[in-house]
Amino acid sequence: MPKRGVMRLGGLAIAAIIAGWSTAAGAVTVEEFQTVVDAYLAERKAPEHISGVSAFVSLSRQGPDIQLFAGSTSLENGEPVSGDTLFQIGSNTKGFTGALILALEAEGKLNIDQTVGDWLPQYPEWKDVTIKRLLNMTSGLPTYSESLPLSRLWVTQPHRHYTPNELIDYAYPSATVNLPPNEGYFYSNTNYILAGMIAEKATGKSYKQLLEEKLFAPAKLRDTFYEPMAYPPAILARTASGYFNNPECGLYEPDCKQAVLAPLIGQDMRTNDLSWAGAAGAIISTPSDLARWIRAVFAGKVLPPEQLKEFLTLVSTKTGKPLEAVNEDDPRGFSLGLVRIFRPEVGALWFYLGETLGYRTAFLFSPEADIIVAASTNSQPSGDEDQLVPMMVKLYHLAKDARRDTPTR
Repeated sequence: MPKRGVMRLGGLAIAAIIAGWSTAAGAVTVEEFQTVVDAYLAERKAPEHISGVSAFVSLSRQGPDIQLFAGSTSLENGEPVSGDTLFQIGSNTKGFTGALILALEAEGKLNIDQTVGDWLPQYPEWKDVTIKRLLNMTSGLPTYSESLPLSRLWVTQPHRHYTPNELIDYAYPSATVNLPPNEGYFYSNTNYILAGMIAEKATGKSYKQLLEEKLFAPAKLRDTFYEPMAYPPAILARTASGYFNNPECGLYEPDCKQAVLAPLIGQDMRTNDLSWAGAAGAIISTPSDLARWIRAVFAGKVLPPEQLKEFLTLVSTKTGKPLEAVNEDDPRGFSLGLVRIFRPEVGALWFYLGETLGYRTAFLFSPEADIIVAASTNSQPSGDEDQLVPMMVKLYHLAKDARRDTPTR
C-alpha cells in the first residue's frame, strides 16, 4: 500500500543459501551480498525499527539464486529469519489483481474497457470509470485507506473484519463521505478493491479461489497466501512480527499536529486482521516467491501475449498520459499493476515497493539484464527513514558485477 500516507537484534542471525553458485564464478562472492544485508540491518535496525530482513537475488532464469537472511523475526525473542519466514507484501498484491483481471479477459469473462457501471451498478457515481482506469490509477477515485474513520478503527479495533463493500463505503460519496476527487494519475487503493469485486462478479468465485487457481498454481508459488479475513495460526506462526513506526500525517489530515495513527507506533501488527487491505494489498509471501511470480509473469506463464502487453502498458505518474518508456524527464510509469522506474544509476527497471502497517516488501527486475532482487523487512517507518530500496540497489549492482564475471554457459 502507499507510504503514509499509511499504506500506508541481539546478535545478528545470518544465513545465505545459494543454489547453483560456483566458487569459480567470478570476483563477486556470496559474502559480499551478505555483507550488504548485514550492514543494512546493523545500520537501520533502530531508525527503521526492524529486527530482520530477507532478500533474494536471481542472476538469471537459469540461476544461480541467492537467498540472504539477517536478524530475527521479532524484536522480542524471535527466531532467526529463514526461507520459511513470511512477510506481508502490501501493494505487490496489485500486480496479482491486475494480472487476474487480464487472465479473465483472456478467457472472455470481461473486458478492461468495460466500466464500473457494467459490473457494479450499486456505485452510480463511478459508473463511467473503466476497469483499465482502475488498474492504471487514472480513475480519479479517492483512496479509502486514508479515510480518517478507518484509520481510527485501526487504532481502536485492530482485529475488526471488513468486507470489500465496507471498504468502498469509506470512499464512496455520501452524506457522511466527501473525499476530494482527483485528475490524472492518483494512487488509490479503492481502484483495486473494486477490481477484486469485479473479478468475483464476473466468475462467481471468490478472489481467494481465483488467485490460487489462475495465478498461484501456474506460477508454481509455494509460499504465497491470501485470506479474506484474519490469517490462520499456521500462517501467522511463520510470519515475522511487523512494527508500525510512522509518525507522518495521512493524506486527508494535512493540518494535523499528531497523526491519527500515532497510538500504533511501536506496536506489532502481525496478528491484526488484514481484510482492510483486500485485493489492494493483503497477500503474504516471501521474497523468493515474489521473484518467482515476476519471472512467471514475464515468461508468459500467467498471461497470453496480448494480455501481457496490456498488463505492461504504462501511464506517466506525472501526467496520467500514456507513456512509451520511462526516462530522466519522466522517470516513473504505472502499468496495470506494476511500476516502471528510471534511475540514472541503474537505468529502467520494473519495480514495486509494497507496504502495510508493519511491513515492506519490494522487487527490482531488469528483463534486459535478467536480474531480480526482492526483499522484505518488518516495519513501516516514515518515508525519510526508509532505506530498504537503496539496499536492494546495492545488491542489484553486485548482481550485475557477478553476471559480468561469470563465464558464459
